Amino acid sequence: MAQLVKQVIQYRELTSKAYSRLVWELGEPAMYQYAVGEALPYLVPESAEVETEESRIHEEPLFNKKNHIKIVEPIGKHGLLHLQLMPKQVLKTIFVEPDSIAVDIILANDGALIYEFYNASNSDGIVITATRSQDTDNIYSKIKANPEDLEYRQYFIRRALKKPGYSKFDEPQFVYPDIMTAEQVAQYLQLSLSTVRNKTSTRELPSVKIAGSTRYRKADIDGIIKSQ
Repeated sequence: MAQLVKQVIQYRELTSKAYSRLVWELGEPAMYQYAVGEALPYLVPESAEVETEESRIHEEPLFNKKNHIKIVEPIGKHGLLHLQLMPKQVLKTIFVEPDSIAVDIILANDGALIYEFYNASNSDGIVITATRSQDTDNIYSKIKANPEDLEYRQYFIRRALKKPGYSKFDEPQFVYPDIMTAEQVAQYLQLSLSTVRNKTSTRELPSVKIAGSTRYRKADIDGIIKSQ
């Protein structure tokens, strides 16, 4: 969804002992829209400029020993804050103030989740308190397998977000297409993506080439399941 943006602040966990904080400023709010799966520099409007005095690498952990984090930033109206974790990490719980802050998930190209916090209100600041954990539910792979399913992304946000009016609900059921990607096959068979690719190379999983990309017929996959 396109939105007006005036400032972008990004926290990125580089290692368990270091993180970066980058700040971009725009003279006037600009319309911005990202495509699922895109990472920097596409997470900021093209007209944004890095504030070198505000941007630096911190040689200390982003999360404490209990995997907790608290971020307080004066992002202002039309401000964005991105929190990029290391691969295979997820935010288990999220508390954010004010309540009007919109939350979304973006996929980085390196397998990491980026949590986006957008302020469309007149509030000057944002406070984020969150707890990190291992991505045991393979949230990254599930979202990548269903990139256009907005309900699916919002399910994982609502599950973590502690906010008035947000109640628990069941995980959406994804309808697998007749022609699937490797990510969708991995989710369908409950296998890792690397296993699917290995079995494809050894022809244990039948595949077809469509416009140069590897795809899988769901009927073929179902046939293998029935034969086991």
